[in-house]
Amino acid sequence: MGIRFRKSINLGKGFRINMSKSGPGLSWGGKGFRLTRTAKGNIRTTASIPGTGFSYQKEFKNPLRAKKNKEARKETSKGDKAIDFDQVLSYGVDFDKLKSTALEDVLEATSSRRPYKLIGLIISILAIILAFKNIFFGLGLIPGFLLFFYKSKADDAYIDYDFNQDSAEEFDITNKLLLGILESDKNWFVDRLGLVGDSKSILARDELRLNKGVKGGFKTNAEVISLDGRDLALSFLPDCLLIVRGYEKRALAYEDIEVDLGAEVFLEDEVIPKDAKLIEKTYLHTNKDGSRDQRYKTNPEVNRVEYGTLELRGDGIDLLIAFSDTYIDGK
Repeated sequence: MGIRFRKSINLGKGFRINMSKSGPGLSWGGKGFRLTRTAKGNIRTTASIPGTGFSYQKEFKNPLRAKKNKEARKETSKGDKAIDFDQVLSYGVDFDKLKSTALEDVLEATSSRRPYKLIGLIISILAIILAFKNIFFGLGLIPGFLLFFYKSKADDAYIDYDFNQDSAEEFDITNKLLLGILESDKNWFVDRLGLVGDSKSILARDELRLNKGVKGGFKTNAEVISLDGRDLALSFLPDCLLIVRGYEKRALAYEDIEVDLGAEVFLEDEVIPKDAKLIEKTYLHTNKDGSRDQRYKTNPEVNRVEYGTLELRGDGIDLLIAFSDTYIDGK
């Protein structure tokens, strides 16, 4: 015999929490109409004519939840390629852990401010308290949140570098190296990397763009090269690496960063850039003689391609940049 459990908690103002074995649900409404979010995340509407016993009920999937599940399935099918990897490596920047070791005073002077944070917090608290008397006071949360999260535009800063001959030549060599890398047909920030035996496969990547100038509201007399991804930008200043993501900025002295430049072979199942070096066509899992390993149900045909790599490592930063042309001079 199946055991059912259900308990309803009235919160007032038409809100009610429904407890059951499958979990909590939330509903709102009054006589004649009720909107319910079920424990499974679906949305249920109930309309009735009071006193008649007639009612109509319809349940449909939460569109926000459906979108999230669709994105999750897309990430699984495309990002992880439905393949069991021996190991998955993730790359990125942890801004909570990353501490600036250069340009601290400049970063402080150019950081954005939240001048109405306290006012927004007070308005939000008052709106929550007054909403228990009249639900319309809850609308005060909108201006409260807007004031709380509002950030004023950061001030621009000018950095003036005084180069001697040696430092100017060194900086020029660095820029030529970066330009040589970015002459590739394709450049990426690698977000995740899958390892299968001795082989590597790029699971998630963001395409990079080359820009001249400093990100984050800075100007300088030096000719700076910046790399822009979807939500991350790197500016290679003469004395440090500037990392910008939205309002967050960090600057790392080059001596605090470990840099590795090289070339590696990757398994590629996407379109191969024209300037990339194709080594061979193979399978994700192979036998010792190079033939397809039939033991694996998911064992697609892939290309072995040589890409150049630039890895930047430090406390709070582990970035992997891949580029299609391994000839740094661009030829």
